[in-house]
Amino acid sequence: MSAIQIKTITYKGWKKAVEISNLEIKIIVIPETGRIIYFGFLNGENLFYENKELEGTEFKIGEYFSVNSEKQAPNIGGNRVLPCSEEYHHLLTYSRHIPDPYINASKYTVTFLKNGIVLESPISEILGIQIKRAITIAEKGTKININQELIKKQVAQNIDLEKIPLTIWSLSKIKTPNISFTKLAENSIFKNRFTISKWPDAKNYAEENASVKNDILSLKSSDEFPQKIGSDSKNWVASYLKDTLFIEEFNFDEKATYPDNGTSVTIFGNHLFTELECLSPEKTLSIGEKINYNLTWSLIKIANKNHLETTLKSL
Repeated sequence: MSAIQIKTITYKGWKKAVEISNLEIKIIVIPETGRIIYFGFLNGENLFYENKELEGTEFKIGEYFSVNSEKQAPNIGGNRVLPCSEEYHHLLTYSRHIPDPYINASKYTVTFLKNGIVLESPISEILGIQIKRAITIAEKGTKININQELIKKQVAQNIDLEKIPLTIWSLSKIKTPNISFTKLAENSIFKNRFTISKWPDAKNYAEENASVKNDILSLKSSDEFPQKIGSDSKNWVASYLKDTLFIEEFNFDEKATYPDNGTSVTIFGNHLFTELECLSPEKTLSIGEKINYNLTWSLIKIANKNHLETTLKSL
């Protein structure tokens, strides 16, 4: 008998949530928001940040989320994907801070598999693309595989949007306080092997909270102010919360072009959450072409500081 359990549940007001579990871990997907909202040990807590104010909120396909008639990007929490880097958002939605509403906060469809589900976005009428995520679990252990496709299905809303390079940008919001890590590339394209963004209207507190030891970049979560770092890391990014290490592994293509001047990993955060961001190579696509970009998630219980350092070195 399989140890994998897949069931539809009501989760914090969402009536079509899907819980996927084995004897060690569980993950909860919310099709009404297009997000993975929960990942943790079976008898543990959720590592992902959740915004209580938006619990149970359903999103309509292609409609912007708004507060007091002002368009916003809803801070739901969990894990989501975006189809292009932030520098192009203003061309899509006329705001740098608001992504494509068909992909970012929209109702997705679900197809059930023996070991997981396929989560499928609507087709964006802005970019003419669709995202599919096959989310599967192993019989044993803590690994989750997420096989992702961004498919060009139709022409974009206008000719200028056809020129935008597309990417699969996965963003996982981890609760604070935490420490996040990534291994720096040996032959990095960045002067200091990672970058700290310079903001015209605010201080980036990563300057105070980032450090490097044994080729591993660490970033303490911020108590109050925002912070952001980027790197061309080639294998993984991770976050340590209480006694658990959350690891995201990915493949790196040496010959490909990555968004934001070559960035494959970004870590952004504030006092509420730290966002681990994995970015695929970016490409302009013709109809029928696609981008594939797969992730593997896992959890490790950490006994002490030495165990943490040993684990990170082994990744």
